Amino acid sequence: MNIVQVIDYFYNAIVDPEKLSQIVAVEERKHFAISAVVIAVVVFMDIVAQSLLSVQSGFFYYKLTYGFVALFLINILCIVLYAGLLTITLQIAGYQASGGFIINALALAQIPRMFIVPVVLIFHSLYFAPVFFYSLGSLALVLWSIIIAMRCLSQRYSLEPIKAIGYLAAPVIAAGVMGFLIFVAGVMVVIGLLS
Repeated sequence: MNIVQVIDYFYNAIVDPEKLSQIVAVEERKHFAISAVVIAVVVFMDIVAQSLLSVQSGFFYYKLTYGFVALFLINILCIVLYAGLLTITLQIAGYQASGGFIINALALAQIPRMFIVPVVLIFHSLYFAPVFFYSLGSLALVLWSIIIAMRCLSQRYSLEPIKAIGYLAAPVIAAGVMGFLIFVAGVMVVIGLLS
């Protein structure tokens, strides 16, 4: 993979997600490496952005190494689990969903999240509420990533944008309901044991 192809991924993710969807759909396995690199850079940028918000101690170097590895693995696991749930949801709805495409699309949709460091750095340099703008910038960049994922899904599976948003939200809603039910069952067990 040469530098022109890497720039093409970044450009298409930011400007033309439909074209990114077409590129990723061609050979799904070929794009796993760049997807992993994108997630690694996003995790690194998030750690750097958080480090700008306060004075760092000696623990920062552990956070930068072990924390990076842990957050990278957690992000990969979350994307794979979410892609699996989304693939199942789309297949139940009658689409020929591919897990490899969805993993790559979700990972490459994270490209805008790399811009958190410039956002924080600008407001940190101006001494103007960097923590607030870190939160606001993170939210805005996550929403941008969701829009990119939605546009990739709607192009690949010929979905209307509102349906693509619904399919993207379905696994999150299902996981939230399951988590709530597990929490309620756990509370009931604890109350039963205490009484």
